[in-house]
Amino acid sequence: MENEVEQPKVEIGVESGSPSGADGKTYSQDELNRLFGERAKQAKTATLKELGFASFEEAEALIKKARDTEEASKSELQKAQERAAELEKRIEAEAAMRKEMATSHEVATTANKLGIVDSDVAYRLIDKESIEYDDKGKPSNIEALLKKLAQDKPYLLAGNKPGAFNYGKGEGAVDPIVEAARKAAGLK
Repeated sequence: MENEVEQPKVEIGVESGSPSGADGKTYSQDELNRLFGERAKQAKTATLKELGFASFEEAEALIKKARDTEEASKSELQKAQERAAELEKRIEAEAAMRKEMATSHEVATTANKLGIVDSDVAYRLIDKESIEYDDKGKPSNIEALLKKLAQDKPYLLAGNKPGAFNYGKGEGAVDPIVEAARKAAGLK
């Protein structure tokens, strides 16, 4: 085998730097690699036994299982966090919708008491950012806002009489349907 490169010989003596003599032995690089490999394997086996593992494969399998479990729990945690975020958005949307419905209802009932002809228009015209809510989410200052709106836009009032609807027939005109119903009931 002409292509083989001869490995240098290493001398191991009792003292560093001492020439190879009766106390030192000469090793090739392959022999040293084998010796260090055996020592490393013995150290690894001793460490594994200290940790309670019979073999390197057993320790490796346990580490892989722990990593897989951690990865699975992360994905479950992420799924749970996504579901929680989605539910929070839905709750906020429903709360906003309930708040808007309560405001709309309060505007409609208060507008009727104040004699405002069209509560939908009044709802659209009031300053929504000025609405204050109590602890239960019910608007608390709608009457004041509607009174201000009625002062600013008096055409919203029905003949300036609360509860009366003006259908273009003059001040204090009554709804013809209500009038017909009263006649049919024998009230007028």
